[in-house]
Amino acid sequence: MSEQPTGVWVYLQHTKGDLTRDSLELIAAGRSVADKLGQKVVGVIVGSGLDAMEKKAIQYGADSVLSADDPTLAVYFNLAYADAIFSMVEKKRPYVFLFSANEIGKDIAARVAFRVPTGLATDNVQLAVEDYNNPALGQFKNLLIQIRPDFGTRLARIYTPRHRPQMATVRPGSFAPLAPDPARKGKAEKVEFKPKVYPAKVTEVTELPPPVPDLGGADVVISLGMGILRDAAGAPRDPRDAYNYARELKEIIESRYHLRAEIGASRALIYAEVKELAGLISKNNQVGQTGTTVKPKVYIAVGISGALQHRVGMQNSAKIVAINTDPDAPIFKIAHYPIVGDVYEELPKLIAAVGGGAVG
Repeated sequence: MSEQPTGVWVYLQHTKGDLTRDSLELIAAGRSVADKLGQKVVGVIVGSGLDAMEKKAIQYGADSVLSADDPTLAVYFNLAYADAIFSMVEKKRPYVFLFSANEIGKDIAARVAFRVPTGLATDNVQLAVEDYNNPALGQFKNLLIQIRPDFGTRLARIYTPRHRPQMATVRPGSFAPLAPDPARKGKAEKVEFKPKVYPAKVTEVTELPPPVPDLGGADVVISLGMGILRDAAGAPRDPRDAYNYARELKEIIESRYHLRAEIGASRALIYAEVKELAGLISKNNQVGQTGTTVKPKVYIAVGISGALQHRVGMQNSAKIVAINTDPDAPIFKIAHYPIVGDVYEELPKLIAAVGGGAVG
């Protein structure tokens, strides 16, 4: 057993023989922490036939990889996976351990944290490394600070100074994957896994279709807000017109520029339950603190004021285009291309600009 906890570990998920995008994002998150700590990023993979994924993890920024590679681990089973990961933690003692805040990441992170035992800060959108002074507990150097949305409209900073590893889940979309380096070298170490007899077993796996829309995987997200319900003069408008403009823009982007585009929506518009939009948008379209966190190449906010809970979910987009009649709308504080104007005048112009021609 090592004398002091060391290393920033990231749990890497995979499907159909390849690492998921969430995992590549998590390596980038781990890299941002490890560089501040002066430590290494260690990818942790559990499954069967992992050699190619070990190499990919290193190419995307991991310094080394620990893997439990066994035929009995070919299918995700939380009890067995928790055993495999916990045995690594016991032997190697990491300083920080990060998981994706998705279905599997939340499931396995909680089980491992309980066994260690240590704390678990969930659904983080930012990570920092700072010294921390607590009058009751003393001073702590190089502490991982976990930053997540709270129940209001603010960001909360979580301090977990006393136990190692510090464990956290990170919302997908909060970090961008690093550029791969095929020449990058690192060590891959196999960790022995001894199967047990468990009180439950996996008898069948049925693959469900991906969420529709796939906001997290889109290159361009076009989001609609409450501003589509009225024009600049305050007169009511049929929001289906704005939706149809957004759909036309989506189709042009996909056909002409070969980018994946999706239509999103603000929380306010979703919960307004506008009857004209029934069947067109739903909770699956929601971007924001209580929806999906996205980080596309281009985010187009249409009639969205930009409350903090929404900005938390899209503020790390590479480029942000915002259309709103209010020049003081909070969304303009983070927009790269602010457009003050009527949604029903500006959207057709945008469609024409990207190659759709004139729109009536």
